Amino acid sequence: MAKKACSPSACVRLSSDDSEEDRVRKGQIPVLVGKEEVMERLLIPTKLIKHPFIVALLEMSAHEFGYEQQGTLKIPYDAECFKRMIKMISKGK
Repeated sequence: MAKKACSPSACVRLSSDDSEEDRVRKGQIPVLVGKEEVMERLLIPTKLIKHPFIVALLEMSAHEFGYEQQGTLKIPYDAECFKRMIKMISKGK
């Protein structure tokens, strides 16, 4: 499965293999977003980490999964809605 960008500066969907092109670049944070067992691995820009929307999702994640999560950070939120919100935040709306 190839990369699928939802916005050049917002987030990138990664394939499940760990190829060279799927490595996290400087300025990005990998997260798993979704509900139940269906989660998408996305990259979000670090510049958005202090945005109130992201902070609220991180608090929700800590409440559901705890502060000692192992591996990629999980965010229990609808992936499509998350991508739309990241796109809007990145555009400054």
